[in-house]
Amino acid sequence: MRLGRWLSQPALRDAGSRAGQTASLGLPFALLGLENRSVRGKLMSVMLLTTLIALLVGGVAMLATDLSIYRRGLANDLDTEAGILSLSTAPALAFDDYTAAQRNVDALEARSSVLAAAIYRVDGTRYAAFTRSGSKPAPAQLALAPAQRRIHGTIVELTRPVVRGGEFLGTIYLRGRLDLLGRVEAYAGIFALAMLLSLAVALLLSTMLQRVVTTPLEAMSAVARQVVQGDYSARAPQSADDEIGLVVQAFNRMLDEVQQRARALERSNQALQEQVREREAAERALRSSEEALRESDRRKDEFLATLAHELRNPLAPVRHAVRLLEVQGADERRQRWAREVIARQVQRMALLLDDLLDVARITRGRLQLKKDYTQLGTLVASAVETARPLIDAKGHTLELLLPAEPVSLEVDPLRISQAISNLLMNAAKYTDPGGHIALEATLLEQELRVSVKDSGIGLSSSAMPRLFEMFSQVDAAIDRAEGGLGIGLALVKGLIGMHGGSVEVASPGLGRGSTFTIHLPASALAREPRRGPESSGTAAAPRGYCRVLIADDNADAADSLGLLLEMSGHRVWVAHSGKAALELAMRERPDALILDIGMPGMTGYELARRVRQEAWGRRALLIAVTGWGQKDDKERAAAAGFDQHLTKPVSTELIERLLAAFALAHPPVKLSG
Repeated sequence: MRLGRWLSQPALRDAGSRAGQTASLGLPFALLGLENRSVRGKLMSVMLLTTLIALLVGGVAMLATDLSIYRRGLANDLDTEAGILSLSTAPALAFDDYTAAQRNVDALEARSSVLAAAIYRVDGTRYAAFTRSGSKPAPAQLALAPAQRRIHGTIVELTRPVVRGGEFLGTIYLRGRLDLLGRVEAYAGIFALAMLLSLAVALLLSTMLQRVVTTPLEAMSAVARQVVQGDYSARAPQSADDEIGLVVQAFNRMLDEVQQRARALERSNQALQEQVREREAAERALRSSEEALRESDRRKDEFLATLAHELRNPLAPVRHAVRLLEVQGADERRQRWAREVIARQVQRMALLLDDLLDVARITRGRLQLKKDYTQLGTLVASAVETARPLIDAKGHTLELLLPAEPVSLEVDPLRISQAISNLLMNAAKYTDPGGHIALEATLLEQELRVSVKDSGIGLSSSAMPRLFEMFSQVDAAIDRAEGGLGIGLALVKGLIGMHGGSVEVASPGLGRGSTFTIHLPASALAREPRRGPESSGTAAAPRGYCRVLIADDNADAADSLGLLLEMSGHRVWVAHSGKAALELAMRERPDALILDIGMPGMTGYELARRVRQEAWGRRALLIAVTGWGQKDDKERAAAAGFDQHLTKPVSTELIERLLAAFALAHPPVKLSG
């Protein structure tokens, strides 16, 4: 409202009217490239441009006048020369004195403006002539009438009759050149000096005058730039009480009101943006949850439908076989066939249920690996035996490529064989009859790689990322599933992952086969357990001695017991925490472990359970050493996997007797090739 009152005042209305009139200057400014310059620059440019235009117009007019005078002056000079030559040449023509005539003509060489000269007889033939070097000579026959002048471009031609005593004796011809370029250059130098002096004076005067007008405008412009950058606190100084001062005052008051509204708007925008961000985050979370729920529901429906189908399929042959067994007249051959049908279908249903249970255990973390020492060849043979009926039924050829040397593994034999057989059966299902399947095992420095390659239907790049998810089946291959729930590859991934490995798939494309590769880490490669103290020699360790790991957070108790056992000939490692003891155990694989129960970070119970999961750990002697000796404590230790439960303080002789008895009863394990 205040701004409206200020703008309604007569002075501001007049200023606005004048501003509207000056708006018509925008086009000339745009044509001159001044529309983006400051007001000071525009005023300076206008004044200098006006001065320059005036000087140029005056200079051009003066140059044109000077050139005109110069042309007339050169023509008059040539006419005078022709008159003088006419007087001096008349006797030579009268007495036919060629030498005198030629001498008079040659005298014109001293005049640089004369290019050519000639004396013609009465009949127009050339009598004597002079031509400056590089110039065109006078015509042999005179074409101009006597007393004629012609100017074309920079060339001036004239003729003058030679008369003596009223008698016409001949004609004088002169041709001269106007040095316009030299004249212009000389004039331009003088004009440039005069123009520079004039512009300097104009610049000085305009600088002094424009400050009065532009200083307030520049101050407002600087404030406006700060406002554009977001600083509404700047104000323009008011230096006068004229119209410009009134505009400055109105500008400052407008900024006050704009600043207040900007602050209020900024607070409102911040609150609104925060609400928008919260709402967008909530919407994204909701959409993500909805999509996840829809996907989960879709997979659940697909799985239940598939499960119902796969469980119903065996019921029909089982029902028919039962009916056949109930028939009184069935012979022994038909009854045996009916029992075999029931056995096969029940086995099929059992396999489906086993896969479901295994996946559920892996998902919930309840599947326990039963690691043992085994050979790679044994695992592959077991997997091939499981998959062989399906491979033979489809007429596939199976190629086995195994390392030449035996490869010993410390894995769960059942689970690794199950994973390999799942890949073989998967390859058999999704390969057209008469295909080729290759199982190749490669022993590398840091891993064991087992790959199953087939010549089957292949995979698209879009199908591979979700291939190992639960209940995932390729849409284009559902008709080839042949009794699968879509959990086989997920089960393979879970089983291999529990061994610290990984599974990957590669395919050149649809119809070009696929390759599934299992990567087992170096920790899955078995090392032969050792017995007795380590020695640099090759002699066998004495019987009755063990490799012992002691773990107790009481450093003095652990270290002193370790020294005593070492003095008895045992090979001893000492750890002061459960995690450190687990790392030592996994690396050294001791024969016996003497563990304190109440260690921080990882208790002796948890450490014992972890050790028992390893193949070497199931053969190890585990002794619990604790201050708790109640019946419940002993039962809990036994449940965790301990062989002995000793209450502190423990007799060293008792521990040595237990170790000696264990060493004698458990000789070193040798891995069969």
